[in-house]
Amino acid sequence: MKRIILYVITTYCGLFLPYLLNAQEKVFQGTYAECQAQAKKENKLILIDLYFVGCMPCAEMDKQVFPDPTVIQELKANYLLYKTDVMKEMDGKKLARKYGAPGFPTYVIVNADGKTILTESGFFGVDRFVLLLKEAVQRNKANLNLAFNSSLNNEYPAAYSERFIKTGEKHDFAELESYLNQQQDLFSETAFLANSVTAFPKYNSWVYDNLPKLINMYGGNLLRNKISTIATKKSKQYGSAQQLDSLQSMLTYVRPTFNDKLWDVFLPGFITNYYATSKDANTYLQLINHYKVYNTWDLKSNALGQVIIDQAKNTEVLKKILAEFQKQQSKQQLDAVDSYRLALLYYYLQDFNQATKAVTALLKADLSAPYLSMQKKDFMALKDAIDKKNSNLFQAKDIKKNIPFNLS
Repeated sequence: MKRIILYVITTYCGLFLPYLLNAQEKVFQGTYAECQAQAKKENKLILIDLYFVGCMPCAEMDKQVFPDPTVIQELKANYLLYKTDVMKEMDGKKLARKYGAPGFPTYVIVNADGKTILTESGFFGVDRFVLLLKEAVQRNKANLNLAFNSSLNNEYPAAYSERFIKTGEKHDFAELESYLNQQQDLFSETAFLANSVTAFPKYNSWVYDNLPKLINMYGGNLLRNKISTIATKKSKQYGSAQQLDSLQSMLTYVRPTFNDKLWDVFLPGFITNYYATSKDANTYLQLINHYKVYNTWDLKSNALGQVIIDQAKNTEVLKKILAEFQKQQSKQQLDAVDSYRLALLYYYLQDFNQATKAVTALLKADLSAPYLSMQKKDFMALKDAIDKKNSNLFQAKDIKKNIPFNLS
């Protein structure tokens, strides 16, 4: 869940963007209409970069990604680069409205005829960004376009438009429900956009039921927030009902909504939510291994921490998790959090000799880190319970490793 929150935060917020680096592909100077005319002359695609001053991911894209030689080469060969501030420039505001920009930066790629090829939001590392640019070139050659029309001046409901182009008028999002109720074609561009920013149960269900067609028409970018909310709710429901087949079918169904990087962000939450309501630890362990949910030991260890406590009486599960920690211990010295979890495992399994060794190592570790959220006296209480060989004496708390967030 923390990774999902971090994604939302870094997509919407940031620090001051003081300048655009000169070492990147030249930015087109002029209006969007002039850029379109130039793209037609040169038969190039347009990469629209929707940003605002103060957007940290936008600034990092300009610092880390756009100056990269491989990015410059791809842009120079196939693109005109059009950057526009969604807070200050009318073209930026209109483009953000047209494409329902769910976060920033938002990238839109259109061809010389004004047809939309794809849209994406958020920070992209160099490799992923180059792949995105190349994918758009190939999609354009194959005439695989999205269903957006070429106009920036469609007739939008006021409550939706006000989100992007401030007029000072007050419009409650509740207005959009009556707007959607009046639409004969919910697949139309403006109805789709209005729906994308709402959370009305009736229209959430409609989106879910029509997800494959909507992805084909408009891509997954505007559907992720809604679908992740729906999938989170469903994963809890399936866990409560012990419906593993339904969970796996849902994961397959919603997967095309997410690009590879964001699937790595959201998938752990869906699977953890299933476990949270099912408490079926054997299935949970199978799922995280089957889907390769955690690509680092620290992430996996954090995921297993609460499971160890939940399954304190489940010897079969504890032995499976213990094997994971023993394998990691054979590779490197365990940190304080892992030592604590290892001590708990031996303690619950009533292997008090090994528990004593683990808690001794724990008490010798650096316990000063503020994220530990447990003090030395808490760990001494665990030692006392181990010394007394009483596996019911210690009331464990889950603690998490502090894993640095990487924007890439």
